[in-house]
Amino acid sequence: MKWTILYVIFMMLFGLLHISYAITEFVKETLPLLLFLLVVLTNGENKINYLYLLRFFRYTFVGCLIIYLSPYFYNQIHYLFSNGVIFKESSYVVVRVGRSIPRNTGFVFDFRIMAQLACLYLLLLYYFNKTKNYWDVALLVTVAITTFSRGPLIILVFLLIAVYLPKKIRITKRVLVIGFSSFVFIIIGVVYVMNNDNLQKFVSTFNPFQDKNAFSQRGALIDYSLNKFYENPLGNGIGALSSPNADNVIYAGITNLHKEIPDKIYYYRVTDAYIGMSLAEKGIFGFILFALSFVEIFYSNRNRVSLFFLIGLILNLIGTDIPKQGFYYFAIILIYYGLSQLYSTQVSVKK
Repeated sequence: MKWTILYVIFMMLFGLLHISYAITEFVKETLPLLLFLLVVLTNGENKINYLYLLRFFRYTFVGCLIIYLSPYFYNQIHYLFSNGVIFKESSYVVVRVGRSIPRNTGFVFDFRIMAQLACLYLLLLYYFNKTKNYWDVALLVTVAITTFSRGPLIILVFLLIAVYLPKKIRITKRVLVIGFSSFVFIIIGVVYVMNNDNLQKFVSTFNPFQDKNAFSQRGALIDYSLNKFYENPLGNGIGALSSPNADNVIYAGITNLHKEIPDKIYYYRVTDAYIGMSLAEKGIFGFILFALSFVEIFYSNRNRVSLFFLIGLILNLIGTDIPKQGFYYFAIILIYYGLSQLYSTQVSVKK
């Protein structure tokens, strides 16, 4: 954990450049890593009951799917958010795709985090040799899809490939059945999507050649971050772009084109563009420490699953800000790291 230790020290010292900015980001970004180090350095991850956690995911995912299938799901979720029942203040959260299909917010009331937990669910199955529990896999994939969260879905696809793609493919009856079944489900899915305009628009955002893809929608935030980095390659300070206290005005185009004079869109902090934001805030040296720490945590167990998980996460960080999820980021890195180390220990014992 040497790079992660250095990175946390850098974050705390570099935050002194603008304390009023850094203080708002401490709980979101720095504290999760600090707590992670405290647990790992005391071998606390070995005390996690991972099999109990697997059961927890199984039962809660079933519950979340049952609630999601309720015809009143959207109205209930909208009421909870708009009346401040969940987060103590009224908040506007887009919980529908194309204003018609609800997004599964799950028990964490955040569709992005719920899909990330689905990835952890799959990792638990993998590290405990339960990948043939296809009902579990179907459950986590279904919940992830109903979140309509593009970034975690990309990670999940990478993980499914890493987990189930054999080193050598032998044509057997079982392979043919699975292949045919998968093909049928894909065809059904394609036909369903092609007959739903809202789903067509959502799926098209995965296309890197599409004008309005997942990354281009964050283009203004990415461009702003990179321009700030070019102005000061050594960094502008922790929170300089992401803190609500910082003085940022980001023009992101126009909306309401039906009006005689369309409305201009402005953002006042950078979100969902973590790589660009990190370059601008931490500078080249801080970003290198971040990258080394990230690889150290997520690629400590150098197998195919770790590599594909890392690739998916890196693609995610172009257009998301997973390391700013506070407690949930702490849970994700701790569970993943503990699982990977548990697997490494088992391999060492066998040898």
